[in-house]
Amino acid sequence: MSVPRSTFEPPPPRLAGLWERVRAGRGPLTRTLRRVGSTALGTYAAYVAHGLLHPTLLRSHATAAERGEALPGDELLAAPDWVTDFAIDVAAPPAAVWPWLVQLGWGRAGWYTWYPLDNGGVASAAELVPALQTLAVGDVIPDGPRAAEGFGVWRVHALEPDRALVLRSRRDLLDGRELAAGEPDTRRAVDCSWVFALRELAPGRTRVRVRVRAHFLGATSLAVVARAMRVLFGLGDNVMENSLLEGLRARVERVR
Repeated sequence: MSVPRSTFEPPPPRLAGLWERVRAGRGPLTRTLRRVGSTALGTYAAYVAHGLLHPTLLRSHATAAERGEALPGDELLAAPDWVTDFAIDVAAPPAAVWPWLVQLGWGRAGWYTWYPLDNGGVASAAELVPALQTLAVGDVIPDGPRAAEGFGVWRVHALEPDRALVLRSRRDLLDGRELAAGEPDTRRAVDCSWVFALRELAPGRTRVRVRVRAHFLGATSLAVVARAMRVLFGLGDNVMENSLLEGLRARVERVR
C-alpha cells in the first residue's frame, strides 16, 4: 500500500505566493508573520490548515497489520497515550533511503515538507549532505530555532543503518523546554518517541514506516491542555509526517 501522489499537492498558487512573500519579505508585517509561523504553534496551525484542504493528509496510510506490528523504540513508552503510524513505498533500496533520514533536522537538511518555514525559511536539502552523515547514538537533532538553548530537541536513542532510526524527546508541554537527563518528570511534560523503520519489499523497493508514540505526564491535572495539544498537534503531525514522507520519496527517487 502506498500513499497516492495526488494527495500531496502543493498549496494553490495564490497560497504558495503568500508563503513565499512571508518567507522572503523584509517588512515588519512579514517579519512578524515569519516569527509566528516558525514557532511550534504557528507551524502546526499551518499544517492543520493545509490538511483541511487536503483531508487525505490527515490519514495514517499504514495498514492495520503495520499498526499492530512492533517496531524498534516501542519499548521506550510502555503505556503511550497517543500512537500514530505512517507509511510510504519508495522505489529505491533501503541503503539509498537511509542517508536522507540521517540528515533530517532543523538547521540541518530540514524536514522535506512543503511548508516554507519548517526549517527557519531555509529550503530543505535537495541533495545528500556529506557533513551530516555521521549520526550516532546520543547525538542531538534540533527541532526548532531554540534547540541550542534546550527548547525543542530530539536525541538519537538507537540506530541500525538501513533499518531503523529511533529518536526521543521529553519536553515541557507549554514552553518546549527539554527535560535534562535524570530530571524528574514534571506535571506538564510529554515523553515522545519518533521512529523511522525501513523494510525492503523487493529488490529496489522499500517500505518506509514512521511511528510516533507519546505519553502525557501529569495529564490528569492538565486534561484540557492535553486534549488541546492532541487535537492541534495530532492533526498537524499527520500532515507533517505524510508531507515529510512524500518529500523523502521525491528526493530519493529523483537522485537515484
